[in-house]
Amino acid sequence: MKKITAFLLFACIISQAYAWKPQFAGHRGSYRGVENTEEAMMNGINHYGYTGLEIDVKTTSDGVCVCWHDDDLSRVGHNVTIASTKWEDLKDLTLTQTRGGVTYTGKLLSVDRYLEICKEHNIFPIIELKWASGINNNDMSWFPKLYALIQKHDMVDKAYILTSMQKSLEYVRTNYPALKCQFLCYSLSDSNLEWCTKWQINPSISNGGFDILDVKRCKKAGLDVGTWTINSQENYIKHGNFTGISRHRL
Repeated sequence: MKKITAFLLFACIISQAYAWKPQFAGHRGSYRGVENTEEAMMNGINHYGYTGLEIDVKTTSDGVCVCWHDDDLSRVGHNVTIASTKWEDLKDLTLTQTRGGVTYTGKLLSVDRYLEICKEHNIFPIIELKWASGINNNDMSWFPKLYALIQKHDMVDKAYILTSMQKSLEYVRTNYPALKCQFLCYSLSDSNLEWCTKWQINPSISNGGFDILDVKRCKKAGLDVGTWTINSQENYIKHGNFTGISRHRL
């Protein structure tokens, strides 16, 4: 197993303790390239051999879904707010980011192209919803555009919708029941378990925020358990030994 660093990996599926069949997915693509860009995605596939790719979603002023974590592009060289800017004015900007001592450049990636990459390379997409115009706890009016892209690329049965926004997940579960959902949380509190059980949405819990007893509580409720961030072989083995864990966020 390659040495893992924080935010390098996103997910692995584990079936039984000591009978693992992990599937790793690159967090924001991979650590090689500007995060959430096509270069990072392709390096995740070709260099690391990931079978899944995770992105964050924001929306432009004209309703285009793009792969980015922040509200703006200040970390990569531009004083530009995504929600107030059209895709046409964003797509050709050169983004610059230094990671692990290496400086990369890249372009903003549309979710449409990201899903096309996933389809071309038989990769499962993990789509984390950040608070964005039309995709948030108060307003999900632009989510149908995102779903249309997932549907366009025949990814409805492969895509995972991940977020900490409970009302957004309730909306997705109610209106798009075929999509897999995960609730991003820091611990398995009684209230979190109660909510996940009610909506049958699997929790994705912070590394160190749960133990094997919590896994058993979830399995009793018919839920699988995920965790983030796995950034060492020690943590990989530790959490893999929690029989029943189905998904890790790394």
